[in-house]
Amino acid sequence: MTVALPTVDAPCAVCGDSGADPVWATPDRAFAVPGHYTVVRCRGCGFLYQRPRVRDEHLAACYPDHYPRHQEPSPRMPIKGSSGRRRAARWALASGLGYEALRAARVSLLTRLRGRRMLRRIRWSCPPWIGAGRYLDVGCGSGAALGVAAALGWRVAGIEMDDAAAALARHFTDELHVGDVLTAPFAPGRFDVVTAFHVLEHVPDPIAVARRMLDWLAPGGLLIVEVPNAGGLGARLFGGAWAGLELPRHLSHFTPATLETVIAKAGGTVIWTWHQAKPRTYLWSLSAWLRDRGWNALARSTEVRLVYGVLKLGLEVLVPLARRARSGEAIRIGAVRNRPA
Repeated sequence: MTVALPTVDAPCAVCGDSGADPVWATPDRAFAVPGHYTVVRCRGCGFLYQRPRVRDEHLAACYPDHYPRHQEPSPRMPIKGSSGRRRAARWALASGLGYEALRAARVSLLTRLRGRRMLRRIRWSCPPWIGAGRYLDVGCGSGAALGVAAALGWRVAGIEMDDAAAALARHFTDELHVGDVLTAPFAPGRFDVVTAFHVLEHVPDPIAVARRMLDWLAPGGLLIVEVPNAGGLGARLFGGAWAGLELPRHLSHFTPATLETVIAKAGGTVIWTWHQAKPRTYLWSLSAWLRDRGWNALARSTEVRLVYGVLKLGLEVLVPLARRARSGEAIRIGAVRNRPA
């Protein structure tokens, strides 16, 4: 592909205001889709979005066959390793996330202590057990999250746009809709947990997609959404070189406040927000930032294994601080559907 894709000059998807100011401009750093793309800030509500953006009918061309979420899945199973680690993981799932079927009659103090240390990572990898255990992953890619949920006893279903990725996801479920989330045939109130990991930033109308996902929740159900955090430390430090921009595939760029606004306009309420950060995201952004300034040799040096390892070790100190300051690279929210009064 050598010709820039056709674009549309659309107003803010959150408030409809057409007034906006440019914030960042960058080419496609990941897959070299032709063109230069701009993120603007809405004058009406402060929402960050790509403008102009690739037209809906051409969005598929932004995703190459080797796009990461379309590759062979590698579910990160929480119950694995030594017998002691498996006992601790089962205790953490039962005590922290409601998996009563995994609760043991007697658990040693050592197992409890080990399980508490594992709990934060397990909470990030596994949904809490709710209701009858019916789970839907929107934008499931090749099925990594489906594989984890199925291994934990959920009845799983998925939605995926890409045919090749969907074929891989069928390893975990036959209940898979291939196509747009807005045309998926699932009945309202069908699922106890609906997840969308790094999906909402890719869709032209995030409010419509969020509303659809909330509609699928059964009473007491939970919607879990994860997106890059455009209000986080990485975006503030690296600006247009921030890895989370991923233009032109990311059409919307959320902060915790604007994500909460989208959920509210869709008919839901955010009940918790978590922040996550990983050293490699900062290192990718640093490399791009250096290249933007013409310091290519310095950028290449950060990718040398020894230098990369030293920088990564140093960033291990920064990452927990960014999380605690609620300034992580990714934000994950849990939301419930508002019920009529």
